[in-house]
Amino acid sequence: MAEENLAYGPDGSEYSRALAGELEELGITLRYFERSEQLESVLDDSISAVVVVSPHIHQARQARQSMRKAGGWSSRLPLLAIVKDVEQLMETDTLKLFDDFLIYPGGGSELMARIRLMEKRRGKGSNLITHGDLAINLDAHQVTIDGRPVDLTYKEYELLKTIAATPGRAYTREELLRNIWGYDYFGGTRTVDVHVRRLRAKIEQDRPYIETVHGVGYRFTAQ
Repeated sequence: MAEENLAYGPDGSEYSRALAGELEELGITLRYFERSEQLESVLDDSISAVVVVSPHIHQARQARQSMRKAGGWSSRLPLLAIVKDVEQLMETDTLKLFDDFLIYPGGGSELMARIRLMEKRRGKGSNLITHGDLAINLDAHQVTIDGRPVDLTYKEYELLKTIAATPGRAYTREELLRNIWGYDYFGGTRTVDVHVRRLRAKIEQDRPYIETVHGVGYRFTAQ
């Protein structure tokens, strides 16, 4: 099995130290970062995922920012949280910034199984995301359906790329607005709805790809 590296942000607890030991016994190399601001310095194309133990919302936002700043594959790495109190984090919207989470006292084997599943879905090792006839070429910034190019605007492409990378995950309108349009964008969440409607019109002639999650936002459906 190829060497796997994780960017690991422990919380200093006995559990996070034990988990680190278990991961290392599985042959996983950990690159530690104490603060999310340090994350960018440990990211490269050998990293499989970013894992944060007991995160708070500032850590989650800063981790996402550091990953986007690192660019390339690093900007699309899975970001996972290991949590004890899911309900409390849901109340603060922290978990919405993560791609997946593991509930304490989950172990290293379960964590790696989740990461490998996400790698398979995202197509790690290539810059191509495929779902049926739909293909997103991340290098060429091109989308095709059954080999035919689809003419998308930059924001439509970014929207599709974001949700297609993690099928099944529900994104809130606020999260999509923040991640794609940026913190300094003053438009409302209706902007997201308009772009989703236009995107659907361009890619959903034969089958639905984007599902509305009522009261939440949108998710990509892999069939």
